Amino acid sequence: MFITIQKTILAACVLLAGVLVISSCDTTSTEDSEEHSDPFGVALILNGVEVAIQENGEITYSDGSHMELEVGEETNLINLRWIDEDGDRFTPDTNEGFSLKWTIADENVLEVEQHEEDGPWSFHLVGVGSGESEVAFELWHNDHADFTSLPFEVHVEEVVSGLEIRDESGQSVISVNNSGEVTGTFNIAAGETTTPYSAVFLDEDGADLDTDHDYELEFHLEGADVATINPVDGSPFSFTITGNASGQASAHFALMKGHEDHGGSDDDGHDHEGEIEVYESPDITINVN
Repeated sequence: MFITIQKTILAACVLLAGVLVISSCDTTSTEDSEEHSDPFGVALILNGVEVAIQENGEITYSDGSHMELEVGEETNLINLRWIDEDGDRFTPDTNEGFSLKWTIADENVLEVEQHEEDGPWSFHLVGVGSGESEVAFELWHNDHADFTSLPFEVHVEEVVSGLEIRDESGQSVISVNNSGEVTGTFNIAAGETTTPYSAVFLDEDGADLDTDHDYELEFHLEGADVATINPVDGSPFSFTITGNASGQASAHFALMKGHEDHGGSDDDGHDHEGEIEVYESPDITINVN
């Protein structure tokens, strides 16, 4: 009888230990799942300021009803933070399969750039064309989205309102207004080369745009047998025109702005990656007599 009681007690102890082990595993599993916060919103932080926040199902902006950029502008680094149910900001562990993705409504207006050195939860917004667009962010977990934000609205404004071609004296000989209307033409004799002209771009107030940094001039010529456009060394926004033969040619001018992209060059040897066309003029007539 005593031996039977001993065996019964031993079996009960073994069963109890098994239950404790199973309970312990279940508890650990629950605790691990609770370590990952579920996002209920998202904050975009630029220069230490939360410039846009989605919280409680609504988006608010630090200034106005949207974010604003200019064509050719790349923002400083924007840090994204997810917001949990208690309003705390967090970023998940990328080693657990979490990553950031985004969807842009109009990529002709807006781009998101994320360089390797930016980290997994930071990026830049780039204005590539005038207009309005939206961008939504997703917290991706392995093969699915755990959370998709509401779309954030971004307006991209023109930085150039017009163009003037000026002679050496600073007199405007050709102008393009903010409606794209051209006043004036180039008129030269065959076999001659003009004195230097300067392309001056105008801002939204009609003042000369400061193009000393980050900008460069490009021109596109139709009718190279009639005329040639010659860049002036040491003066990136100046050029001359040579009349090759009697006839009519046309040219349009583009203002390019660089931004921090990491790219190569195309067939003409010029590095176009990381450049945005800020402005393109209409065709301007070249008459060669």
